[in-house]
Amino acid sequence: MPAPPDIVVILPNWVGDVVMATPALRALRSRFTHSRITLVGKQVALETLSALPVAENSVPDPSRHDGGLIDLLTVLRAGRHDIAVILPNSFRSALMVKLAGIRRRLGYRRDGRGWMLTDVLDPLRDEHGKLTPISAIDYYIDLVALLGATPDNRQMQLLVGPDDALAAEQLLADAGAEPDRPLVMLNPGASFGVSKMWDPARYAALGDMLVERRAVQIIINAAPSERAVALDVAREMRHRPLLNFGLRDNTLAMLKALLRRCAVLITNDTGTRHVAAAVGTGVVTLFGSTDPAWSRIDYPRERIIRLDLPCSPCQKKICTQPPGPLYHQCLGRITPEMVLPAVEELLELAAGDAEARP
Repeated sequence: MPAPPDIVVILPNWVGDVVMATPALRALRSRFTHSRITLVGKQVALETLSALPVAENSVPDPSRHDGGLIDLLTVLRAGRHDIAVILPNSFRSALMVKLAGIRRRLGYRRDGRGWMLTDVLDPLRDEHGKLTPISAIDYYIDLVALLGATPDNRQMQLLVGPDDALAAEQLLADAGAEPDRPLVMLNPGASFGVSKMWDPARYAALGDMLVERRAVQIIINAAPSERAVALDVAREMRHRPLLNFGLRDNTLAMLKALLRRCAVLITNDTGTRHVAAAVGTGVVTLFGSTDPAWSRIDYPRERIIRLDLPCSPCQKKICTQPPGPLYHQCLGRITPEMVLPAVEELLELAAGDAEARP
């Protein structure tokens, strides 16, 4: 019998896309049980997938640094991979695996790179040639289907390692968390741009409402580039948050572990949304400029808050409306009172789960 193929998977750059790739990665693992699978991606992408048993090896991608591309090509050539599954749409990712000499290269015909691929899918387009919105979950599933890999379901999945779970419990204990009060995480940042961001003052007002109405304990999440926003939320709150990552370092491992302990995450359309859904936490997502169809996750415990406006979704990083009542109205017209019922519904569901546990 021929030896099982050796497979390398080039991961997306954005955390949300990495999480949405997990059903496709599970399908690959199930289809190629005896193959060696290697993941290649940014360190944050690899950290997102840590503890998930979908690959034997992982290789950090340093190729955007000086000399990094040559180093990565050396590693890929030494791996003698038979198949490359290229999840990103970039020209660079296809060029990288072609230069590495990988014989079979799967990807979408995007960014002028079709000639570098051996197994090609064309993305869906409308009659005008414009890309048709499709969830990244299905986008990646369709790609691995070229290898006969099909997942049992579309559910995203991430795992929390035992050491990370213990570290999160210690952090909560040190902060004075009360076990009988639910945890709610606020995620007010967005690396895409300000058009995705709900007003920090409204996050603060909603947080105060939840403390007063539901006795929740608030965690404010922030990536390093979002600390100023987290500090703005905390500054506006009357009640001091339990944890504020505007004041301390955070990691993907800690984020996963804390989210698994939370009853609800309230977030802009960011990768943290997908992480929460993948660990089973209730999610309230505020959509403004972006189209939910691109990131549809069909998660039963997500509640989407979105206004149907003529200018939305525009997919712009900064609102193009002139200053005045129309500026950023997609999120500006959403009030804390409009979001509160969705959060309280998910808190009730989480409380019911806790009561049902033996």
